[in-house]
Amino acid sequence: MGGGGQRVGRRALVAGAVLGVSGLAAAPARAAGRPGAVRVYRSGGHTVVARPLANSDGSNALVQVRDVNRAGQVLGMIDAGEGATPRWPSAIWADGRVTVLPSPVEGAADCGATRLNDRGQAAGYYTVAGREHATLWTGGVPRVLDIGTAYSRAYALNAAGQVAVRGYDVPSGETATWNTVCLVDGQTVTTVEALSGRSLAAVAVNDRGEVLVATSVPQGGPHGAFLWRDGAVVTDFAGVPGLQGVAGLDARGDVVGDCNPPDGGPNPRVFRWSGGALSTLTGPDGAPAWVSDPTIHRALNDTGGFVGVATTSTGNRPFLWSAGTLTDIDTLGGRLAYPVGVNDARQVAGVSQRADGSYGAFLWRAGELIDLAPPPGFDGISADAVTEQGDVLGSAYTTGSAAVYFRFTVR
Repeated sequence: MGGGGQRVGRRALVAGAVLGVSGLAAAPARAAGRPGAVRVYRSGGHTVVARPLANSDGSNALVQVRDVNRAGQVLGMIDAGEGATPRWPSAIWADGRVTVLPSPVEGAADCGATRLNDRGQAAGYYTVAGREHATLWTGGVPRVLDIGTAYSRAYALNAAGQVAVRGYDVPSGETATWNTVCLVDGQTVTTVEALSGRSLAAVAVNDRGEVLVATSVPQGGPHGAFLWRDGAVVTDFAGVPGLQGVAGLDARGDVVGDCNPPDGGPNPRVFRWSGGALSTLTGPDGAPAWVSDPTIHRALNDTGGFVGVATTSTGNRPFLWSAGTLTDIDTLGGRLAYPVGVNDARQVAGVSQRADGSYGAFLWRAGELIDLAPPPGFDGISADAVTEQGDVLGSAYTTGSAAVYFRFTVR
């Protein structure tokens, strides 16, 4: 992948240093004070209110942030305890109350929702006897989505409740080819694409019913992507030179992703598809830049703005592109930083190295980069997402203890 291959190594350095400590919690956190207590403290010249993503009594604490909707509801999962089946059921936090999403069947080995829409619906899958089945939860009630394949999983969900589901028929472990993508709208199942020998991934579905699909050949083949609507491919991104991945689709049908054009310029570069026109962009001062990365929860907002990472002479730095303007967000003093998301108000959250080598979370808003310190009783902090209300969703941790997940409100 050229520059993209080096990119992975540099990003892994940041993610490993930060997320390795605060990823999936395996045990209850041993933090100071009552588990469900709200912490109020000062950081970066601001007052921060840290509200645990748990019931008000501290029970059913989320141990991961998977998605957040416009109302600020958070999708994650809880630790149901040793012997529970499933051990890590999905759950939705809303205003101090956690709702656990049940499996459609008893004895499911796994039950994982990964997407949450503005109506509080969640989409994902459950697993029985090694087979995954796409599932949609409405009001906490599960419904299995049958698209006609032996294995299926829901990957994208819009506000209208339309679900993009991918599936395959032949079990083959790590080499399984997800060769079918369907759009489920109520009881109607429409096949978006079914390709033999190519892996398909439903990246996103917007409220216009447009589905963004990424394609690849297993074991390192070429990448592709297309945008589908109303039974037809409306845009094929096969013509993007050196396509490496797609990162997001907004309400207007804009798409952003990464490419490595073979023209001798800086690579990787960001490509943007908007209004039928394709453009490529670099980072500040022409630096290589990218947006499609698993650590970026939401790369593209619904006003056409997006965030990414640029590799500059001073290290990896997050940037924001909006309305034709590229803004260098900078770091908290160290060489490495990355964003986790951007909201429609152009507020960006992320993780950054400080000058002393430690890592912390940040919130960038209205041109100010705010260093988000951990709450009292914790040693470190990380960020996973930013809400439309401008809150940072993330975790705080102490050495030797599991992470505690919070909604951080910066005043």
